[in-house]
Amino acid sequence: MIDSDPESTIEDEDRELRYQDINELVQSRLSQNQRIRRNLPGDGRLRIDRQLPFLCVYRTPPDRSDPGTVELVTTEAAYLFASGDEADLVGVTDLCQKINSIIQEHFGTFLLIEIWSEPRNTRGLTFEIVSPDVETIPSTIDTLHTALSEIKIRHERANVVTRTTDVVTPPGLPPLNAVAPESNRSGFCVLGLSVSPIYRDPQSGAVFPMILHSIRHQLAAAIRKTVAQFTGTENDPSTDSDEEALENGDSYHSLGPSSLVKAARLVDQQLGEVSESFDFLLQVTPTNTEEARQEFYDSGCKKTPRFIYRPLPYRPSILKRRLFDIEIERIEDPTLAHILWEKQEEIDRKLSALRDLDTPEFLYNSLQLYGSVQPDLLHLSREILNRVSDSETLSEDDEPRRVLSGDFIERARDEFDYYHLKMNEFNATVEECDEIAAGIMVSHGRLLVSKNLNIPAERVEPLLHHEIGTHLLTYFNGRCQPFRQLYAGLAGYEELQEGLAVLSEYLVGGLTTNRVGTLAGRVVAVDSLTKGNSFAQTFEMLHHEFGFSQQRSFTITLRVYRGGGLTKDVIYLRGLVSLLKYLSAGHDIEPLYVGKIGLHHVPYVQELRRRKIIVAPRILPRFWDDDKIRERLDACRNMSVLTLLETN
Repeated sequence: MIDSDPESTIEDEDRELRYQDINELVQSRLSQNQRIRRNLPGDGRLRIDRQLPFLCVYRTPPDRSDPGTVELVTTEAAYLFASGDEADLVGVTDLCQKINSIIQEHFGTFLLIEIWSEPRNTRGLTFEIVSPDVETIPSTIDTLHTALSEIKIRHERANVVTRTTDVVTPPGLPPLNAVAPESNRSGFCVLGLSVSPIYRDPQSGAVFPMILHSIRHQLAAAIRKTVAQFTGTENDPSTDSDEEALENGDSYHSLGPSSLVKAARLVDQQLGEVSESFDFLLQVTPTNTEEARQEFYDSGCKKTPRFIYRPLPYRPSILKRRLFDIEIERIEDPTLAHILWEKQEEIDRKLSALRDLDTPEFLYNSLQLYGSVQPDLLHLSREILNRVSDSETLSEDDEPRRVLSGDFIERARDEFDYYHLKMNEFNATVEECDEIAAGIMVSHGRLLVSKNLNIPAERVEPLLHHEIGTHLLTYFNGRCQPFRQLYAGLAGYEELQEGLAVLSEYLVGGLTTNRVGTLAGRVVAVDSLTKGNSFAQTFEMLHHEFGFSQQRSFTITLRVYRGGGLTKDVIYLRGLVSLLKYLSAGHDIEPLYVGKIGLHHVPYVQELRRRKIIVAPRILPRFWDDDKIRERLDACRNMSVLTLLETN
């Protein structure tokens, strides 16, 4: 008789005790609907966000390497991954059964989805749904089949097949329900999902992170749709308004994780710190605007003026080092990871632009950030300018009443008081600044007003709604969210911000012909810049071809040529066009005030709201409670920019 290995016996006993402890923890916490995050023997992990009617499981094959596959389950709010070794079978099975029994007490049913990769390689993405009895849950399997079929990788849809078998388990592994008590099987269903591992190199096993991320993100939605159908809580968000779906809370998205885990909070904080360590627009705004204007006029409007910028108080390369030390890859949630990867890339581009400030290379960074002028936008801009291009319309010299900086600051403070009463956290400040052009800008929670401000009285109210009721309001709404990027600004947020801000001017009756003409003038100026025309040539075009006053022609040209060529000014008109299209599709405007987001972020934001990670906007613009303005907003759903121009 051969004696057993004492070290192995000790390890087995230790493993058994650890599983017993975890089972007791599950009994205690899950019964009270509390979160569970625990490491398992054999480098495993259990995460249960709350009481949920499903569990995604992955077991590491003991006979082969399987890189990347475990990440297919860690997207979910209830997952378990563990070793596939025989020594762990009883512990993992008992743990699954404990979770099953507790969840069935709450939901009456429980779906276990085990995921594994095919040992063989295939050319495209293939899923195989494995079920013990298709007829038991036909609609659930149909839902999973349909959802998986919609997954696209590299422009190709996934191939999906279904197989029926007596035992659902990965190849070479015993089934998890082998020792399941029969008394607990009435509401218990198990599905297997085999995935072709196109997310890694078949020879080296190296993971392709971009492909894996895309599969994870789409697979997560497919699993949640399936669980929602299985439990009878499925909801097609397209049949409800945005707000009805959010209030119902029964969208499949609500089955996702409902909290920011430590890794996500840390990355969010680190990205926010880098983002807030510099002010891009302030850095690219000349500090000698009036001197440059006079220099240009003295040259007979022929010589490009010399602009002076604030010295950078940091090295962009040092900030980039901090930026790329941030470990976004640690975040399991693909939605949050996607948003944060986007932001990291945008910050990188802005730092590159600041490194190249006042050089020809700055323009190429700007094009990456804000894009160029597309033909349809240029056509619209020229059409607008043709309608309003007489010099009398495009000149503000004859305005009967002007407002200077001091009076505007007082009005701004009154506006601050209104919003502060609505939300105590609205703590904006206003500063008179002698280092910006004769205008107004928002920097984080500050409103900066040029000491040379001199605007028509009719522009005061629209500007208050533009700068305070949009830019500052979304900043402080974002400050009230647990997700820091919502006030720092998601990647590409400026276009929607400016679209909302310009629309607010229209809603309060302040989108004048002059204003729309200015937005169109900025677009044709950017187009002129990207075609290689000089500062003087663009000024000449605005002044003589389109009839802008000399002062406004200079201001528009300065905005576009600053830094070496800033194409940002296309986003005002482009943002308004995109917003009107969004409204015409029947979408609600309220979710857009949740923070500083782009239109392309709306599906992600709505998903995060359904998952309770972020909340509804704390406050809405001052005009929100005005019935006449709400009617005006509803009418915008059937309007184009040209229609706005005619009806304002």
